[in-house]
Amino acid sequence: MIKEAKLVSREKADRDEIAFWKEKSPQDRLSYLQDLREQHFQLFNKKDTYNEARKGLRRVYNIVKRT
Repeated sequence: MIKEAKLVSREKADRDEIAFWKEKSPQDRLSYLQDLREQHFQLFNKKDTYNEARKGLRRVYNIVKRT
């Protein structure tokens, strides 16, 4: 298997990344963000913090949903 590396400027990489995320739906972006949050909590062994954050987010969601 031949692997290739391509050098690009930081500015181009940033533009490409922004374009990539603009193509994604809001649901895809939120899903990816949730995956990152879960990885962070697992990596730093913060399961209790994660559970508390979920409870708080659920409360906010329920309040917003009612209005």
